Amino acid sequence: MLIRITPGDPAATRLGAGAELEAIEALRKQLKLDVSPIEQFLSYASGLFRGDLGVSLVTDVEVLEVIRNTLPLTLTYIFLSVFFAFLISIPISTLVGWSNKASVVYLFRGITSVIIATPNFFIAMIGILLFSVRREWAPVFGYVNDFPENLKYLWLPVSINTLILVAIISRVLQSSIVDTKGEEFVETGIIRGVSRPRFFLFYILKPSMAPTVVLLSYMMGIMLGATVILETIFSLPGIGRELVGAVLASDYPMVQGILLFFGVITVFLSFIGDLCAYALDRRVKL
Repeated sequence: MLIRITPGDPAATRLGAGAELEAIEALRKQLKLDVSPIEQFLSYASGLFRGDLGVSLVTDVEVLEVIRNTLPLTLTYIFLSVFFAFLISIPISTLVGWSNKASVVYLFRGITSVIIATPNFFIAMIGILLFSVRREWAPVFGYVNDFPENLKYLWLPVSINTLILVAIISRVLQSSIVDTKGEEFVETGIIRGVSRPRFFLFYILKPSMAPTVVLLSYMMGIMLGATVILETIFSLPGIGRELVGAVLASDYPMVQGILLFFGVITVFLSFIGDLCAYALDRRVKL
């Protein structure tokens, strides 16, 4: 509804500057934009039940085809970011959570707070300045689909996403580890004399991971929206950049289709996160 009350006409955008008013009105009628928004919504909803997300009003390409072509890239660097962030956060959180030194804890909280408070586009600009302009280790913009050539275009945005995720995940996991250390079952494990690896994995890390996994599943859904900024900065042909173009062009079906996928993926990931949390800690209620 919001995009339909914002300035912009997809018919005028499609015809370009200087188009005559009669041509714009004829195209609006052809695209069925001359009917009321309620009728447009009912037509769109009936198409959804048939698996039809509509056709772009600007490019005349099926919305589902655009999503199929752009979503894999976005999901690729989101999952890469989450994977590396997970690997890095576990040892950092464990060391800080196990440490009793106030200086270590305060330093950890200070660094992670600064990273969390810094906008991702600012971190991206610093990354481009250091690794693209001064060192030429990563291209400033662009992308190729071929593997492994595409990695040189992905490693910088993945690293920026990973840095932000590490700050968030490690803070939550460190706090969870501190809380877990005070549980009664931890004292039971010590009294039973279980081996150090088993004690760490099953008595400390496993129950501490439950809230972290729930947060992570939610963050992955949020990152779909955050990709709009990074994909625009790095000119990556992902679904976030496609959404920006669709909003600017008032391409209603494209915006609706992409946001629908964002919503479905976010709910699905949240559901998976709840199941994983239950598997890690049976005290969690489904």
